[in-house]
Amino acid sequence: MRKPFLFLCLVTGITSTTVYAQEQDGNPLLVSTEERCAFNRVDDESLELALEACRSAAENGDLQAQYEMGEFFYQGERVERDIEKALEWFERASIQGHPRAQYQLGLMHYQGEGVTRNLPQAYIILKMSAVNGEEAAMDASDRIALQMNENELSVATHVLGTLFRDYLTQLREEQLQQLQNQQPGPIGPSVPAVESPDP
Repeated sequence: MRKPFLFLCLVTGITSTTVYAQEQDGNPLLVSTEERCAFNRVDDESLELALEACRSAAENGDLQAQYEMGEFFYQGERVERDIEKALEWFERASIQGHPRAQYQLGLMHYQGEGVTRNLPQAYIILKMSAVNGEEAAMDASDRIALQMNENELSVATHVLGTLFRDYLTQLREEQLQQLQNQQPGPIGPSVPAVESPDP
């Protein structure tokens, strides 16, 4: 079973998502889901090579490859199903803000697959997935909320509020830093400093 430490790492994924998504298409809430690994398009002879190429990309931080590695091991269609490996890759992609990985990870926390079942954590991860663009995550988190007691829902809502406040604060600080970096320097030619002669 995995430790709840992952949750603390996941929350940093909100910021990472914005940076990654802006690099993709300028929209800060959409992460590209372009296929990287092509597991479904290779024959059995080429599967090992495709798996190695995907693993290399995933280990080098490609969040789509990380997600696809998670799906590959979770589905277990062309390899023995391995929940621990799937969980590891979903976590890595989730930390970077991949909405489908967050969705799958939230469901795994809800179902207790590879982790201890944890409704508040599942709810929080699914809400983050929804914010990052996974439509099914909103409905799933709402269904989980109906199963949570008042205290669990209160704690989860408080954590989400804190996360989003911190995120907005960080976003504002980054925007201010960008504005400060864009301010023009002094007008006119610069004059080099003159050293005074020693007596």
